[in-house]
Amino acid sequence: MKRLAFIMIILLLVASPVRGSTPSEPQYMRTFQGYLGLGESVIIGNYTLTVVNFLYNQNTWPPLVLFEIRDNKNFRKETFSLSPGESYSYEDVKVSLIYIENPLSNNPRALVAVYSKPATVFYGVVHENTTFSYGPLQLSVLEIKNGSVLMRYYRNGTTDYAYFGTGAHAWYSADILIYNITNNSATMKILVPKYITYSIVEGTVVVIKNVSFSPVEVGGPFQLNITVENIGNRAARYVKVYLYSKPYLQGQENVQMVPLPTVNVPTFQEEMPFASYLQGPVQYTGMLQPGHEETLHFRLIASKAIKPDVYPLYITLEYSDENGVIKSSEIEIGIPVNDLMRPKVIIENFTTEPNPVGPASNFTVLLRVKNTGNAPAYHVRVELLPTKPKTEQQTYTLFPTGETKEQANIYPIRKQSVIYFDELPVNDTGEGTLVFAVKDVSTGVYPLYAVITYEDENGVSYKEEATFGVQVEGRPRLKVYIGNIWVSNGKYNFEVDVANDGKAPARGVTVSVSSPVLSLFPLGERYVGSVEPMDYDSANFVILNSTISAGRYPVVVKVTYMTINGSFTSFNQTISLQLPANISAKRRHDYYYAAGALIVLLIIIAWRLRRG
Repeated sequence: MKRLAFIMIILLLVASPVRGSTPSEPQYMRTFQGYLGLGESVIIGNYTLTVVNFLYNQNTWPPLVLFEIRDNKNFRKETFSLSPGESYSYEDVKVSLIYIENPLSNNPRALVAVYSKPATVFYGVVHENTTFSYGPLQLSVLEIKNGSVLMRYYRNGTTDYAYFGTGAHAWYSADILIYNITNNSATMKILVPKYITYSIVEGTVVVIKNVSFSPVEVGGPFQLNITVENIGNRAARYVKVYLYSKPYLQGQENVQMVPLPTVNVPTFQEEMPFASYLQGPVQYTGMLQPGHEETLHFRLIASKAIKPDVYPLYITLEYSDENGVIKSSEIEIGIPVNDLMRPKVIIENFTTEPNPVGPASNFTVLLRVKNTGNAPAYHVRVELLPTKPKTEQQTYTLFPTGETKEQANIYPIRKQSVIYFDELPVNDTGEGTLVFAVKDVSTGVYPLYAVITYEDENGVSYKEEATFGVQVEGRPRLKVYIGNIWVSNGKYNFEVDVANDGKAPARGVTVSVSSPVLSLFPLGERYVGSVEPMDYDSANFVILNSTISAGRYPVVVKVTYMTINGSFTSFNQTISLQLPANISAKRRHDYYYAAGALIVLLIIIAWRLRRG
């Protein structure tokens, strides 16, 4: 029994690595390996690695190499030194110094390897004729057979083929991890360096090393400092830096929360730059030697019309090398603009009761204002106007003109149409109500213009304007009349007119008639259709009575139509039908005429028989 247990333990120890073994994934993958001299650089992804100097020390041999790595996204940089065999990690890259060539000469060179974190190109089940691409790299699965995978490698004109079994395989700049292989598929993971491409910096290369600026406020001046550096190995001439910003659309609309149906508030937009130049937008440097840097200073002023936000500023760098070849680069930075200490009062809520408003009726406006600024507001005055407020600009003409006043369909019930608050602290709200009336208008949205004036603690006045829509929904008012009356085929015919005296169309109108005295045709509903405001339509009916006397007869008319909310409603109206003349039933003489003719014929036949 002990022997059997021992054998089972040995089998588990031998078999468990096979079942649970998985190819290990690398922490870093090599992107670049090559020689860099003094002042030379290599750009890998977002980083620029530069050999700054070779440090000689009596206690250290071979010498140390001083490097500088720079993050080109946020202008951060780190300086570090390595001896052969040492490495340094920064963010998602690692720099290793392998060897120093000719350390005692005037031109020593460092053999450097740069690694980046791995990126997963693919992980899952693959089949034949599957291709993966990552930048300039392309990997293809050509065949899966006999427990191996045939793959093709292609990059920048280089093509190669190889068979792989289960396990981890380093192939050029890729790591291929194969976990399982079947007849038609394989479970595979493909890893490549996160930064798969690089470029050696040679000749004259000037970069923007750092950008700094003083705090920027709306309407305030600020200073922008730009540091440029020559990281190449040749001198740069005619270095020029200039700034520009693209115009943007500045909206003047305040977002208002209103109940359904939503009223679209008009938006006024204009193009404007976020800043202007107090000095020229272009700065120059003299000749910039390799490894040297210089800082340029710009003075600008932010626009008073912008809102606090982060605005893009574009910096263009131009220079030429010793051969006169012009080079340029551009970066974009964000300039955060903060608001000045001032109050900002807006109308946070605008509602009407009732909603929608009916024509020729009164309604109440409920207002809630809020101070969204960063300072208290004093003497807040909110006025609602039925007509658009006049601008302060005045126009002059050589000829007298008559001013046409805007017709106001909404007007205040009381003379007072203003809400007043003595003080409104920061983030505080105030509420008030105003009563208005609307004329007998048709369905639509009618504007109310809000003018908000207030002051800050220093007595500086501010003014805000907004426009709100009052939803007015008219309703149809249907009435029934008797139209034309005529006689056709011995029967009375008459029209029932359905007139709409309301302010909204009536849809799906149908008419049916009945009478306690008369027999009418047709029975049931007659479809009339839509009846627009101040219009009418009609339906024809026939009186089936063969004998009827002149006089007045009651007719009950039932009208059904669709309301604004889509439901149907109906009403009954009794109208008086005036018949102008009697109608009597016609006597039937046809039989008498036929009998008389037959008798005459019989008499003639009898007379001839008697004579013959």
